[in-house]
Amino acid sequence: MTLEVRDSCDALLVFADVVDSSKFSAVLEFEEYANRVLEFQQCFKAIGARYFPRPADKTNGYVHIDARGDEGTVFVVDASVDPAELVLRAVEFLIHLKGYLKLTSSSANRVAAPSHIGVGAGVHFGRVAYAVESSSPSEIARIEGFEINYAKRIESSSRSGQCSKIMLSRKSHSLLEGAPLMFDRMVVPLKGIEDSAEVYEVRSGLFAVQLAPNDDAREEELVAKVHELASGVRAIDERWLKSLAISVLDGLVRKYQLPDRQAELSDLQQKLAWNSCIEDDPILLFLRAKIFGERKEYSQQLRYLREVLQKYPNFVHARKAMISACSAIAAQKAESAERVYARDIAKEFLEWFPDLLSDADKKEFGRVITLLQSSVKK
Repeated sequence: MTLEVRDSCDALLVFADVVDSSKFSAVLEFEEYANRVLEFQQCFKAIGARYFPRPADKTNGYVHIDARGDEGTVFVVDASVDPAELVLRAVEFLIHLKGYLKLTSSSANRVAAPSHIGVGAGVHFGRVAYAVESSSPSEIARIEGFEINYAKRIESSSRSGQCSKIMLSRKSHSLLEGAPLMFDRMVVPLKGIEDSAEVYEVRSGLFAVQLAPNDDAREEELVAKVHELASGVRAIDERWLKSLAISVLDGLVRKYQLPDRQAELSDLQQKLAWNSCIEDDPILLFLRAKIFGERKEYSQQLRYLREVLQKYPNFVHARKAMISACSAIAAQKAESAERVYARDIAKEFLEWFPDLLSDADKKEFGRVITLLQSSVKK
């Protein structure tokens, strides 16, 4: 096969690696270790194909999903899809993969340590060169470039993570400004590339998990495990599992149209949200705010939205919800204290966080302040 470099293009670049694979090889028998690695490879390819289907037109698209040894890679070229969507899809794929490997039976029920396969990952979006085959000169056959090496270094930084161990490069993170995700910023060395690079670990979020059809036994088990986690929250031993559980339940609410089934799933979400009086997971606090908003208890909604935004001020969804809550308080006959609180929240954002507000947001906040100011004085 003869390859010829034809041009350059933008690509999604994902590397995932089994965390502490040396521990597996040290404590497991050869056959068991091989089974664990094969399990990782099979899950990576199967779930990856669900999030990144093969392109119908290989002259304009390229999808490479592979897993060898304890490492998996996803490379995607697709100019028809917004880069932000590709990066978000990569994060959702990785969260789904981690949940699959941790919660389903082929790994979770084993007694030999380590009990499940942990995954660290890096996500990057950058410019690469693409090559074509001499036999099919119009189809993309391979991509190469420095950005692939950079993506691999981002994956290596995942060992420093404190939560999901899913790391995004600064560029890929910048594409997700409006996504329902929250990140922790870290500065780490990228061996051979940068002494101090910004990376962003996925801390929490609401993910569009692509569940398989009902006849997929392993996916059904994943859903059953999520039900168990929601009913016994204190069994959650890794923080990212809260986001996975909420996201799976949210997907099931949308999937099932029967009111009784939806009510059951919503109850499980509420159990997750209210599991502890010292809960600090931002997506669960945001869910609490959403619940209060649905009950029209806007002062409580504002309290939780403010708590989320104090730590994650760029979480756009909380900011938009806060604007809606302020508008609702301004429009209703609320207690004076609620109106003062809503006015002060709006003024605080206009004064201290104007960069987080669009022109439309600023206009709406100004209207709310004027309306509340006059009502408070009465």
